[in-house]
Amino acid sequence: MQIAVVIPAYNEERSIVDVVKRALHQAAQVIVVDDGSSDKTLELLEKLAADKQESSELIVLSNKNNMGKAASLWKGMQYAQKSGVDAVISLDADGQHCPEDIPRFIKTAELHPDTIIIGARLADKKSIPARRYYANKFANFWLSWAAGYIIDDSQSGFRLYPSKLISQINPDTQRAKSFVFESEILIDAAQVGIKSIPIKIEAIYNPDARPSHFRGVTDILLITRMVAWSLISRFMYLPGLFNITVMRMLKGKHGKAIGADGFGMLFLSLLFIGLSGGISYLYFLYKVVSTAKNTPSYISDCDLLLVLGMQLKKNTINKLYRQRLDKADELLKHQDNMRVLILGGLTGNASITEAEAGKQYLMQHGHAESRIITEHQSRHTLENLKSAQALIQKHKFKHIGLLTSRFHLYRALLQAKGFKLKPTPCAAENLLSYKVVNVLRLINEAFFCHWYMAGKIFAHATGNKHMLNRIS
Repeated sequence: MQIAVVIPAYNEERSIVDVVKRALHQAAQVIVVDDGSSDKTLELLEKLAADKQESSELIVLSNKNNMGKAASLWKGMQYAQKSGVDAVISLDADGQHCPEDIPRFIKTAELHPDTIIIGARLADKKSIPARRYYANKFANFWLSWAAGYIIDDSQSGFRLYPSKLISQINPDTQRAKSFVFESEILIDAAQVGIKSIPIKIEAIYNPDARPSHFRGVTDILLITRMVAWSLISRFMYLPGLFNITVMRMLKGKHGKAIGADGFGMLFLSLLFIGLSGGISYLYFLYKVVSTAKNTPSYISDCDLLLVLGMQLKKNTINKLYRQRLDKADELLKHQDNMRVLILGGLTGNASITEAEAGKQYLMQHGHAESRIITEHQSRHTLENLKSAQALIQKHKFKHIGLLTSRFHLYRALLQAKGFKLKPTPCAAENLLSYKVVNVLRLINEAFFCHWYMAGKIFAHATGNKHMLNRIS
């Protein structure tokens, strides 16, 4: 397979020589496009090209003015295309990518012709700044929806593009949309029948590297606008959403747990979102966020506090579950008449239940076993609350509190209402955090709420007793 490596570069004097030399050891042709750099980038490239110490060919192209990454990348790709290569590998100039991975891209492309190969960094979570990791996960969902299949790392610039794709598309490369290009090309490719597959690469983030050219809020908004228009112009592209949700779960380990009714509810929810142009989803997003923001973090005069468990990892309580238990610990210490009901069965790879782990945690904090009730069968919020309903009736508790994480409160209250429970809500955290991970959780919760309510409305409308028994 004949390939060319294309490297767009803008003010990369610190790293460009090293990156290019390493790329020349891996490919017969390396094309660097200097994007009107104001430092020594172009000078260093021209000197490197003049030395001709490498057996591979180095081609240096330049823009008189800064045109943006999209225009530079497309210029290099078109140049490579004219030279008759089978594929183009794009590589960032800042040292975030290892040119030594290029043979792996070529090998994968030989096994999967006419496919985009993406170097996926997200498996290396510990090496990626948290804000960037969760922003990428957020982008992955929306781009996967617009493309119609799961994309593992939609923001990675280390990719192999087949020449077939380059000859079939005409992307918008205006400077204002520089960082939209690599997202939009995945959607354009899917529309001509070319998908992507990932290969794992190392995530390299050098603390001494120059500041990223990515313009945070501005570029995220531009990418969001592009994806939104792509979805709206195709009536929210329901087949794409169906593929990345229903079909993914049918193929995954959760298919049996969700069941036919669950998939029916999910399909109906997606249909409502599409027919309403997303308005029905936005309503639930508003309710999720407002509940998360306004719920107090302290309650009194409750004789029973419901604490919703969370999946353990190797029998260890995670940060969110610990926040819930710490809040329960605080409330129990201030209210002698309060008892706690911890809900959660055996999930994940744990050998003890979520409830048992929570009970042990509270007992280690000095609370008597007699004040702690546990439930060990439920696997998720809906089952948690159904079990809670039975235990509340059995013990004849009257004043109930519901303790969970802020992002999860609205869904828990919505489902509690379905079981005719009217608990007083209490947030595990003192204030709502707007970190990227929490914003993603809020967005996700809104979808779950929409899914639940769509199914509930349908079950009541059709008199489906089996579905009603599952959700209320």
